[in-house]
Amino acid sequence: MARFMTEAAERGFREAIEAIEKVSAAEVVVAVRPRLRPWLVAHLAVATLFLAAVLAFVLFSEDYEFELWTILLGPILAGVAGGLAVEAIPPLERVLVPKRVRDAIVREAARAEFYELGVHGTKGRTGVLVFVALRERRVVLVGDLAVVKELGEPKLHRFASALARMIPSGGAAMASALAKLADDFAKALPRQADDTNELADLVKHVRRPKQRRFRGSAV
Repeated sequence: MARFMTEAAERGFREAIEAIEKVSAAEVVVAVRPRLRPWLVAHLAVATLFLAAVLAFVLFSEDYEFELWTILLGPILAGVAGGLAVEAIPPLERVLVPKRVRDAIVREAARAEFYELGVHGTKGRTGVLVFVALRERRVVLVGDLAVVKELGEPKLHRFASALARMIPSGGAAMASALAKLADDFAKALPRQADDTNELADLVKHVRRPKQRRFRGSAV
């Protein structure tokens, strides 16, 4: 997959945030994470499978004879190769990690980010975190109390699923899809005359390869 956060994507997310906050009381934050905490059971399972297969081959092969050092080292190297294969091939990891485990890891990370970024601190409790986990191909929308009350968890989940389907198409495509949700937010959380910008209207780049975050409020 091509690089997700291009300049066009960054600009698109900023414009999407402004589009939503211009017509609604929602305060939107977008956080993009290249990958989350790995579930090492999948790595270990494949490593064990590779190790066992090579060990069985060198021990029971009738066509070849192996030196003792080969019998010792070969399975170890095969096990390492198996673990690295899972790490290097995201689709393989997604297949091997149960959906419930992937979902739990993403939800945990999204909720932690929600509080870390202060999305819960708005006066009307209208903060919304759009949390994107690229390797896991997951999007979670974490809404504060007023958002959940007016939109409901099922609708937030549908929004998140629609956005997640855009991950392979890149950040610009997802940003465009996010902007189209402005009308839904406006109907559920109409903007009031006295609404103020409670989250800074900025794009924040975290200088770590793990994460980029985007904050915004209507101008």
